[in-house]
Amino acid sequence: MPQNKLKSILKKRYQNPPGGETEHPFYIDCDLLYESDEINEVNQHEYILIEPGYRKRHEALCSSQHTEADELFRTALTKGASGIGKSCNVRRFILDWAEGKGNQEVQLIFPLPFRELNLLKERLNLIELLYTFFPELKEPGISDLENCRVGFVLDGLDEFRRSLDFKNSPKMSNVTDVFSVPTLLTNLVSGNILPSAHIWITSRPAAVSRIPPQYINEVTEIIGFTDSQKEEFFKTAISDKKQANAVITFLKSSKGIYNLCQIPFICSIAASIHEKQYIEDKICEPYALTPFFNDLLVLLKMGRHNVKMVDELGELALKQLMKGNTVFYEEDLRECNFDVNVAALYAKVKIPIFREDIGLHQKKIYYFGHTTIQEFFAAMWFLQSNGRQNEINSVDRKNQIERALWFFRDSSHLRGAVDMSMRSKTGHMDLFLLFLLGIAQSFNRMFSEAGFTPSTALPETVEYIKKKVMENPASPRTLNLLNCLKELNDYSLTNDGMVFLTTGIPPDAKYPRAHWSDLTTLLAADAGSINMIGLELQKRGDEELLRTLPLVKASKTTTLQYHNLTDKCCEGLASVLTSKVSHLKALDLSFNTLKDSGVELLAAGLAKPHCRLERLNLSGCRVKQKGFAALGKALQSNPSHLRELDLSGNEPGEAGVFHLVDGLKLVKCKLRILKLSNCKLGLELCQALARFLLDNPQPLRELDVSMNNLGDVGLDVLMGGLKFTQINKLELYCCQLTEKCCQHIAKNLVNVTSLRDLNLSNNNLKDEGVRMLGNAFGLPNCQLEKLNLSSCCIIYGGCRWLAIGINPSFLKELDISRNRLDDADVITFLTFLRTIPFSLEILRMTDCKLTDQCCPEMAHSLCNDLTNLIELDLSGNKLGDGGVKTLCTALTSKTCKLERLFLGCCEITAVGCSSLALALKSSHSSITQLGLMGNDTGEEGLRILSAIRDDPRYKLQTLE
Repeated sequence: MPQNKLKSILKKRYQNPPGGETEHPFYIDCDLLYESDEINEVNQHEYILIEPGYRKRHEALCSSQHTEADELFRTALTKGASGIGKSCNVRRFILDWAEGKGNQEVQLIFPLPFRELNLLKERLNLIELLYTFFPELKEPGISDLENCRVGFVLDGLDEFRRSLDFKNSPKMSNVTDVFSVPTLLTNLVSGNILPSAHIWITSRPAAVSRIPPQYINEVTEIIGFTDSQKEEFFKTAISDKKQANAVITFLKSSKGIYNLCQIPFICSIAASIHEKQYIEDKICEPYALTPFFNDLLVLLKMGRHNVKMVDELGELALKQLMKGNTVFYEEDLRECNFDVNVAALYAKVKIPIFREDIGLHQKKIYYFGHTTIQEFFAAMWFLQSNGRQNEINSVDRKNQIERALWFFRDSSHLRGAVDMSMRSKTGHMDLFLLFLLGIAQSFNRMFSEAGFTPSTALPETVEYIKKKVMENPASPRTLNLLNCLKELNDYSLTNDGMVFLTTGIPPDAKYPRAHWSDLTTLLAADAGSINMIGLELQKRGDEELLRTLPLVKASKTTTLQYHNLTDKCCEGLASVLTSKVSHLKALDLSFNTLKDSGVELLAAGLAKPHCRLERLNLSGCRVKQKGFAALGKALQSNPSHLRELDLSGNEPGEAGVFHLVDGLKLVKCKLRILKLSNCKLGLELCQALARFLLDNPQPLRELDVSMNNLGDVGLDVLMGGLKFTQINKLELYCCQLTEKCCQHIAKNLVNVTSLRDLNLSNNNLKDEGVRMLGNAFGLPNCQLEKLNLSSCCIIYGGCRWLAIGINPSFLKELDISRNRLDDADVITFLTFLRTIPFSLEILRMTDCKLTDQCCPEMAHSLCNDLTNLIELDLSGNKLGDGGVKTLCTALTSKTCKLERLFLGCCEITAVGCSSLALALKSSHSSITQLGLMGNDTGEEGLRILSAIRDDPRYKLQTLE
C-alpha cells in the first residue's frame, strides 16, 4: 500500500496555496460559512445567486438533510461561486490527511483536478490515470483498490470541457477496463467501479446539474465571508486602522460590491484598490459594479503595466467567455494570437488579474484572477473591437475616443449585446452585459465633458432593455436586465411597477396585465418583501386578495387564515403557484370557506411543473372527497415539491383519503409532514396511511392523526406501516385508544428507532397501558425525547412504571398532566429521578391532585446534581404557600438549574409571593420566567414580584 509515499507527494504538492504568493493569508486559513443544499438547475449568474435577498427568497423552508441513521456519504458535492474558497478547502482537506491530522480512516486520497483532466485525450484505465497524476507511485504500484478505503477529490467540475454522459456511457466492471476520461469518471461517480470509494466533487453552481442527483448523497454550499469576516479581512489587509474603517463604511454603502465581498478574492482586490485612496471624497453608487472595476484598471495603469493589456487579455476573455470557459490552455491563446511569453508576464503582475499554473506533463494552464475580471475585460474588448471593424471609415485603431465614437454611432452594438446575453440559459453573459453598459455610460460622460454631442445609443438601449423586460418579465434574464437599469441609474420601470401595485392600473396598456403583475412581483421581492402575514382586518376578502397577488408572489410565506376567502380567489392563487417569478414557498389558507370547488382550482396550480410550493395549510376549509381527490391527482402530476401538508378539520370520507394516498405513495413524493387531525375518520384512515407508508416510507418525518376514531385496531394497522419509516414525531391525541393498544405500540417502538416525539394524551391508557409502554421505553432502541401522557387516566402506580421504564439518557420532555396521581406516587417518581443521571429537562404535572406533601421531595430533586430540569409546571395543584416556601429552598441552591417555573392556580397568596421574592433575589436563582396566573396574590404580592422582574440585578424576565 503506497500510503506513505502518496502522503509525501501530496504534502509537497499542496504545501503552497493555489494562487501562490498572491493569495492573502487571511482567507487561506479562514473558516468559510457552509450550508446544506440540494441540486437544482441554475439559470442565474453567480452575482445574483450570492445576493443575500435572493438567497433568502429561494432557500428551501423544509430541510431535507439526512438523519443520524443515514449511512456515511459515498459522494458529496460542494458548490460555490467562483473564488469563494472551494479549492482552498480542498487544499486544506488534502493537507490534513497527508499530515495525519484528519480523515485517517481513508487509506488513499487521490486529488484529480478537472482542469488537468482536460489535458488527457487518450484512452486509459483508472490505474493508468492515477499513474499519470502520480508517476512516483509506479514503483510501489497501486493495486487492490477494491478492498481498501479510497477517496477521490474532483475539484472544479465547471472547468471540465468534455461531456459527462451518465445515461449512455459504456458500463465498466473493472478498474483495468480501458476507456476515455469522461467514461472513467461517469463510472466512478455512479459506482460501477469502486462502489465503496468516497468521492468529493466541487463545482460552481451552474455546472452542478451535470451530475444526476441520484448519484449525490450530500450537497453543501460555501457561502463565503460573513459580514463580520469581511470587516476582519479589511482590518487585517489595510494597516491604517482609520483607512480600513473608512473603506468598510464606503463598501457597506455600495450594496453591489459589498455583496460581492462574500468572495474572498474580491475582498483582496477591494483592499488593493482602496488602500491608498482618499475615501471621504469618493462618490458612492449604491448598485453600480463598473466603477469598482474601472478603479482596478486605473490601478493597473498606475503600476505602469502595458496599456495594451485590455486588447491582449480582452480578446481571450470574450472568446472564451462566449464558449463558457474560465480556464485556458496554450491552444486557446494561439487562437487569439496571444503570445505565451506575454501571458507569463501578466501572470507576474502583483495584482493577480491573470494567472499561470503548471499542469500535467508540464503543460501550462491559464485563468483570470476571478471570473468578474474576465467578464470586465471581455466587455472592454467588445466595445473597442467593434470600433475598429470598418477600416473604410478611417478610424484610428490606436485612438480610444475615436473607437468609442464609432461604437456609439448607433445602438446596434449595445442591442446586439443585450440579445446575446438573453440567449444564455445559465446567465453566464449577464455580468458582461452589465459591465458593457456601465463602461458605455462612462464613455458617454466622457463625450459630454470633451464637448462632443452625447450619443443617443445608450438612451435607445435603455428603452430596448425595458421593452425586453416587459415582453417577458418571467424570463430568467429579467433580474439582470433590471440590474442593468440600476447600473445606468434608470428607475422608470421600477416606478411604473410601484404605480401598478398601488392602483392596479397598467401604466402602459401595450403590455398585458399579467406582465405588469410579474414585473411588480420581481420589484417587490427585490425591495425585501419576504413574508406576507395577512391583510388588514377591514380589507379581508377575495377582492382585496386578488388585487395584492403580486405581493403574494413576491412573498416567501403567505398567511391568510380567517380571511373570509372563498373559491373565488383560488384561480388567482393557482396562477401564483404556477408563475415562473413566484417566490412563494409556504401558503396558509386555513379556516376559509374554500370547499371542494376552491381546492380543485388550487390543485390545478399544484399540478403544474413550475409550482415549487413546499408548505400548504388547508385545515378547516370544508374540503370533502372531491377536494382530496384533486389534491391526490395534483401530487401524482407534480409529486416532488410539497414537503408539508395540513388537511386537518376537513371531511374527506374513506374515498377521499384513499384518493389522497394515491399521490402520496409515489416514490417521487417527498412529503415530510402530514396532518390529518379531526377528519372524522377511523380504521379506514389507518388502512390508507399504511398503504402509503408501505409504498413510500422514507420521506415522512411527522404524522398527526389526532382526534380521529382510530381505536386499538386502527392503531395496530398504522403502527405496522410506521415501522418502515424514519418518522420523528407522531401525534395520537384523543384517538379513542385504550390500554389494549399499548402492547402493539411497545412492540413497534423497537422497530421505529427514529421516533423522538410521541403524543398519546387524552386516551384511556390507564396504569396497565403505561406499564406495557414502560417495557419498551427502557430498551436501547427506543430513543424518545418527548412524551405526552396527559389525561390518560393514570391513577396509582403509573408514575412508578414510567420511572422504571424510561431510558434516562434520551427523554428530555415529559407531560403527565391531568392524571389522578397522588403525592406518594410522585414522590417515588422524583426519588428515582435523582438516583441516576437523567436527561429530563421539562416536566409538566398540572392538575394532578398534588399537595404540599410532595414539595420536600420536589425541592430535594431540584437541588440534586443528577437532575437537569430547566422547566417545571405544577399549575392546578393545591400546593399553597407552605408548598411554595418549601420549593423556594431549592431555587436558592447553586445546583438547581431550573429556569422556568409555572405555579398557576396553586392557592398561593401574598405570603407565597414573599417566599418567591426572597428566592428570586438569591444570586444562585436561575429563574427567568414565573407563571402565577389564577392565584390570589393581591396587589402587594404582584408589586413585590414585578419589582424584581424590572430590576436588572435579577434574572427574572417574564412574570405571568
